[in-house]
Amino acid sequence: MFKRLFQYFEQKTQLIGATLLIIISVISNLWAPVLVGQTIDQLIGRNQVDFTQLTRDIVLLIFVYLGGNLSLWLATWSTNEIAYKGVNRLRHDLFAKLNYLPLRFFDTHPHGDVTSRFVNDIETISDGALQGLLISIQAVFTIIGSIIVMFNLDWLMTLMVLITAPLSYLTAKVLTQKSHHYFKLQADDLGSLNGFAEESIAGLKTIQAFSHEEQAQTEFENRNQQLYQTGFLSQFIASFANPTARFINNVMYALIGLTGGLRAITGQITVGEISSFLIFATIFGKPFSDLTNLTSQFQSALASAKRIFHIIDLPEEVADPTTPQVIEQVTGNIDFEQVKFGYEPSQHLIENLNLHIKAGQQIAIVGETGAGKTTLINLLMRFYDVTGGAIKLDGIDIRQLTRENLRRQYGLVLQETWLFSGTIRDNIAFGRPDASLAEIKEAAQESGAAEFIDKLPKGYETLLNAENNNLSIGQQQLLTIARVMLANPPMLILDEATSNVDTYTEAKIQQAFNRLTHGRTSFVIAHRLSTIRQADLILVMDHGNVIEQGNHRQLLAKNGYYARLYHSQFED
Repeated sequence: MFKRLFQYFEQKTQLIGATLLIIISVISNLWAPVLVGQTIDQLIGRNQVDFTQLTRDIVLLIFVYLGGNLSLWLATWSTNEIAYKGVNRLRHDLFAKLNYLPLRFFDTHPHGDVTSRFVNDIETISDGALQGLLISIQAVFTIIGSIIVMFNLDWLMTLMVLITAPLSYLTAKVLTQKSHHYFKLQADDLGSLNGFAEESIAGLKTIQAFSHEEQAQTEFENRNQQLYQTGFLSQFIASFANPTARFINNVMYALIGLTGGLRAITGQITVGEISSFLIFATIFGKPFSDLTNLTSQFQSALASAKRIFHIIDLPEEVADPTTPQVIEQVTGNIDFEQVKFGYEPSQHLIENLNLHIKAGQQIAIVGETGAGKTTLINLLMRFYDVTGGAIKLDGIDIRQLTRENLRRQYGLVLQETWLFSGTIRDNIAFGRPDASLAEIKEAAQESGAAEFIDKLPKGYETLLNAENNNLSIGQQQLLTIARVMLANPPMLILDEATSNVDTYTEAKIQQAFNRLTHGRTSFVIAHRLSTIRQADLILVMDHGNVIEQGNHRQLLAKNGYYARLYHSQFED
């Protein structure tokens, strides 16, 4: 996992440059204590101070510190750039993966959890990378350099340092390893809490309407408490690491002071060298302390990386054919040949469906909830692939087309609206960015959206926010309808497209749809059967099967399932 994550931050040229700068910084940090020790030795002894040499050492010490700090600043800047570029690539790969995951993934994963991985987990990795790159490189060279210098000063005290400093690190490492499990649980619980919070906020009106506030609060508290427990345990265990390391280091300083004092009495070492050695012991121990603190960040970052790579490693949609067929101009003949499909492999929703739809026909699909109406649309658009049989467009199996080529032939209007942050003009022109303002206004006029757009202070330049709170649901739907009208696709799919507008607006939209669908193959899923009486063919679905088909008059004459549905909507 670590090796795979590190690949995102591997930039050889910059990494070499940052490493050289860190080496310079480390050399400066190791040279400075030597100069400090020399300075102290020169100050010992009355009337024995060489002020010329003392001045040289102090000036040199200043330049050494300045050079070391400047090198460290440049190294920090370089490693930060490496880290941000790496996180940028990781975020790019994750988003690119989301674009190619099958619809099944989004149907089975809460949006809040996906958002948490994209935002919170990426930030956790970013923080770990920013700290880790610099500290890790610096620690390696500092430890090696300190050992070399300390051995030159005094081998006995060096052995004391080599025993106690790694001991503090290993102790802390054991503690942080124990906390790794809880860091993973913490990341999962955070995703779960974010998912629930996002869904609850989106459905707040419904929660209040059903007086479900207390239940929602209880569920939130349960998830929040679970996050508290895992977060507390992970941080509690990890928090022992640093104090333990500091305690062992303090014991080391005491031993060095005692040993150095005894050896100074016998003339084996000078007072200045003892001072230098104590500084070196601090320098040597600091990387272990830093690595100890960094370990918890690494553990959290690796837990987040595991969640991200889980998505990146998911199988994508079935790849487009290597030599696809291309449809430049669609006629609109569609055939369902022995089509089988199920969301679960063991449970088929659709069995042996055979349909022939002529070019230019308006097809209405009706049925109760769960009958398979939307499933049929998902198959037409290849949001899902059939598990048996074939769907053909103008005689070509749609699996032999690229998804882009196929989906470009349809204009899709869903019950759920989607508008992005931008002007009304930009939202309508989403499918045709090069459309003129006159064309945009014409589409808005045909959809019925122009009536409310013209009343806005800035008209088509009105800026919509991310949540589209400044427009009603019905107005948002009119904009999505205008978007499709402007795109002017050869075929249409209207999935309960007028369910969120009033009867008067629906009638206006229906007139526009009648003009738009004339001569084009179109599929309409309708909740109000009065709007589909003019359809060329009505498919009545139940449990994935077409149980009746015909036009409005033919189906009423049968006095079957459709007739009961139709009359039930007009009963007093």
